[in-house]
Amino acid sequence: MPKSKKILAVLVVGFMLSMSVVVFTGCDGDEDTKSLTFGSSNFSEPWILVEIAKVLLEDEGFEIEHIRNFQGASVEHEAMVAGDTDLYMSWTGTQFTGILGKEVTDEWMDRDKVYDYVKEQFAQEYDQTWSPPLGFNNTYAIAVREDFAEEHNLETVSDLRDMADDLSIGMDTTFMDRAGDGYSDFLEHYDIEEFGWADSMEYGILYRAVAEGDIDVGVAYSTDGRIVAMDLTILEDDREFFPPYDGALVMCNDMLEEYPEIEDTLSVMWGAFDEETMGALNAEVDVEEREYDEVAREFVEEMGWID
Repeated sequence: MPKSKKILAVLVVGFMLSMSVVVFTGCDGDEDTKSLTFGSSNFSEPWILVEIAKVLLEDEGFEIEHIRNFQGASVEHEAMVAGDTDLYMSWTGTQFTGILGKEVTDEWMDRDKVYDYVKEQFAQEYDQTWSPPLGFNNTYAIAVREDFAEEHNLETVSDLRDMADDLSIGMDTTFMDRAGDGYSDFLEHYDIEEFGWADSMEYGILYRAVAEGDIDVGVAYSTDGRIVAMDLTILEDDREFFPPYDGALVMCNDMLEEYPEIEDTLSVMWGAFDEETMGALNAEVDVEEREYDEVAREFVEEMGWID
């Protein structure tokens, strides 16, 4: 065979081989193995819900890598925009004030309105789909010890105003740093000058710190099972500072276009989790110290979503 024809043959074979390994060019998938990457932030609720989605899709033949402990909603969002993940779990209020930078006013206290706005903006700006709400509103909540509330006659957040400079408060990093519905705006909204001590901490530490009296006030999550387990009291958000935080799955549109069956498979999750259900699942991990993946699979099987 002439040298030129040999070179041409090698090029043709090389091209054919490269075509045989073409992969899904969406967020982070592989067409041949149907492999996807899911992300979740650093506490039990998103771990459990993303793991439930993982279990459901693995039952349909997908291979899912679940990467946990993203530090904050903006990091999760950036990971999907960069193509490193295909799905994560978030809350409407988190991204309404965070990624979208909207101010919380009276007109934005309506759960449906906030959800519709977030869904529309993420579709237009980021080519991402928000699932229908999962069914629960996990808003921030101001928690104190039950006996502390009784001793100081605390029923509402406003009741803290005159004593705040003598109190300590803990919160997660997201709440401390975020504009819109974060710590500085919270103080302004409630006409609180400042707490005597304020800092961010991991949630596993925060609840115990409140319960054991190491700090006086904690910015908790309303669906966290440790609230009941540790005899904490939630103060009424009497000035309605916190926007709705409906939980939902955020999905890359390239993934959904490549695998349209995903939405149908995951649709059993839509509306399936009220606050009580979510709180009980969180408590299994945070109070009973069970593994999040065991809790997720057990729930899926109990619901009859897989055999």
